Amino acid sequence: MKLKICVHRTLRIFSIASGALLSLLDVLFGEGDLFPLLCVDLYCALHLLMLYPCSKSGVKAPLIAQLVSLSFFVPLKLLPLPLWAPVPVSGVILLVFVFRHSRERFKDALPLFHSSAVWAGVEEYAALFHTAVFLFAGTLVFVLAGWDKAGPRVCLGLLAVLYVLEYYRVYTRTTLLISARKEEQIRRGQKGAGFKSPVQYVDSDSRSAELFNDVVRIMETKKPYLQDDFAVEDLARMTHTNRMYLSRSINFHSGRNFNQLINYYRVKYAIELLKKDTGLRMTELSQMCGFHTVVSFNMAFKLNERMTPSEYSRSLKSSRLSSASGRLPSSSSGRS
Repeated sequence: MKLKICVHRTLRIFSIASGALLSLLDVLFGEGDLFPLLCVDLYCALHLLMLYPCSKSGVKAPLIAQLVSLSFFVPLKLLPLPLWAPVPVSGVILLVFVFRHSRERFKDALPLFHSSAVWAGVEEYAALFHTAVFLFAGTLVFVLAGWDKAGPRVCLGLLAVLYVLEYYRVYTRTTLLISARKEEQIRRGQKGAGFKSPVQYVDSDSRSAELFNDVVRIMETKKPYLQDDFAVEDLARMTHTNRMYLSRSINFHSGRNFNQLINYYRVKYAIELLKKDTGLRMTELSQMCGFHTVVSFNMAFKLNERMTPSEYSRSLKSSRLSSASGRLPSSSSGRS
């Protein structure tokens, strides 16, 4: 995680540094009015920012695209070409990048149906909108940069505002299209979507569905999750498959990873035990369900049931007391 954050920061800094480098080249080797040249430089820096990856995307492809872009922009600045030459090159590179990213995104169908795909879809839709705005901004460079002295200055101001907005978007992971409250609602909704749905058999003939149904059958009949050292490799041997394919099947059909699935069944078993005996101690109950510690038991229980085991036990006791007190008047009146 630390490496990923570092690379993301590098991508943002690379955009700023590249804009500064191109501007320095114009100051040293540029001829004529400096403002039109600075407009193109800022547009190129904005282009590098538009290559910033979404949350569920890798960082390798954007980093390579940034390096390729800069390898084009620097020679275009040094060669005796029109000042706006980097603008169409930027558009072509960005469209190729979006096309390749889309092919990779839709190559595997399973992630498209995962609960996390909701926010990824919103974020990528917003990124496409901002890409369209960026490409439209390229026409401003063509039009305004060719005006009198006021045109390039206006163009530079507009591009500066756009750059600040786009930098804020990629830095905060927002869309700038919907409210922050709505974005948080989407993230919070998809985060708990997998844990609210029960684990059950899948009605499908696919190999992945058959494998997941085998997993559910094993969990319900053999209860291997009661072993505190039960691992995904053990389940892979029981289902005669490999660890990677098994993990993908569990993740796709349940919205959980292996550990979350095991804890789901452990919590479910704990509830069955509590319904039989509400006087069980939490330490004893956690060991009976396969948890290493009471802390991990409490965390898993609260994640699945939105309350701690102690709170659930008290709610069972209170409901039984209220049910018993509700039956007392009717029984006494029958005797009278």
